[in-house]
Amino acid sequence: MVGVESRNEPGDPVSHLVARVPHGGTQVTVGSVSSGDGSSTRVLVLVFCHARVVDSVSRRRSRRLASCRGRARQRRQHENFEIRSVPRIQRAEFDELHAVSPWRLAVTPRWWGILGFTVLFAVICVGLGQWQFDRRAQAQAAIALLETNYDQPATDLTALIANTTEYEATEKWRTVRVTGEYLSSDIIYVRTRSGPGGIGFEQLASLKTLTGAVFVVNRGWVPANADNSAPASTPPIPMGPVTVTARLIPSEQVIAGRDAPAGQIATINPQIIGERINAEVYGGWYGRLATESPTAAAGEPWQRPVLDEGPHLSYALQWYVFALMGFYGYGWALRKEARGDKLPERKVRLRRSDEEIEDAALDATPAR
Repeated sequence: MVGVESRNEPGDPVSHLVARVPHGGTQVTVGSVSSGDGSSTRVLVLVFCHARVVDSVSRRRSRRLASCRGRARQRRQHENFEIRSVPRIQRAEFDELHAVSPWRLAVTPRWWGILGFTVLFAVICVGLGQWQFDRRAQAQAAIALLETNYDQPATDLTALIANTTEYEATEKWRTVRVTGEYLSSDIIYVRTRSGPGGIGFEQLASLKTLTGAVFVVNRGWVPANADNSAPASTPPIPMGPVTVTARLIPSEQVIAGRDAPAGQIATINPQIIGERINAEVYGGWYGRLATESPTAAAGEPWQRPVLDEGPHLSYALQWYVFALMGFYGYGWALRKEARGDKLPERKVRLRRSDEEIEDAALDATPAR
C-alpha cells in the first residue's frame, strides 16, 4: 500500500486527498470519514500493487519508500491523481464520530436546565388544564341547579328564607310567593342592561312584605330613550296589596367606581337599595317577576335561560397535550444532539436597498 496525504491548493478552502499509485496498480474505495467541522466528507482510497504488496520484498520496499529518499523516488516513479472532497448534503445527518449516549448527555448541567424548564412548562400546562376542568365542573353544577329548581312549585318566601340575612346558593332559581304592597315612590332602574331591543333598563320595585321587610322585585327589561340616559317608558306599579311569584336570583357584587344618576343604579344590590329607602331588605336575594296578581303592565317577561358547558373540556385537553408536547420536544432535541446531527444554517434574506428598488422599477417600465 502506498502513501495517502491531504493538501490544500492556494485559494481552495477544501482539502484534497492525494494518492500516489504505481502504473498497473488497482484502487479500492473502502469508506468515508466526516471532517471535524462536519463540512465535507473525504473519501479514503486504499491502493494495492497486485499481490506483490503482501510479500516480504514489498514490505521492505514500502519501508524504504517511507524514508525521505524513498518518497522522492516515489514521486518520480508514480503518477499523481487527486480525489476532491464530496460536499455534505444540506440536511441533518448522523455523525458517527461525534455521537454520544443520550443518557450521558442528559446528565450534563445544560440539559439538566432544559429538563427543569420542560418540567416547569408541563406543570403550568397541567395547572391550566385543571383550571379548565374546574370551570367545566362549575358550569355543569349551574346547569344541574337550573334543571332542579326552575320548575319547582312556588313556596312562601318566609318558609324558604327564614330571615333577611340568610343566603343559601342552592336556592337559586327557586320560585317564591310573597304578598305585600309596592312602595311606588321607590322605583329604581338598573342602567345599561341588554334586552330584546338592545341596551335598556331593568325596573326594580321594592315590595314591602307582611313582615315589614322589603323584597326587591325585578319587573323586567324596558327600552331606553335615544341617548340611553333614561327609560323610554315606565310601566306603572300596581297599587294596594299584591301577590307576586318570582324566581330567586343572588345579589350582584358592587363594582367600585360605577355610579348612576338619581333614580338609577349600576348593579342590583338589595343592601344598597335598602340604604337608599331606609328599610330592612332581604340582602342576599332579589326576585325576577314570574306572575303578579292583580295583573299589571311590566317590562319584557323573563325567559328561561339557556346554559351550556362551554369549550372548557376541549381547552383542558389542549393544555394536557401541550404538556406532553414539551416532553416530546425535549426527547427529540436530546436525541438529535446526541447523534451529532447538525442542521444547515438558515439563509437570511437581505432587504433590497432603495436604489435597487428604483432600478427594478425603471427596468420594468416599458420604453416609449
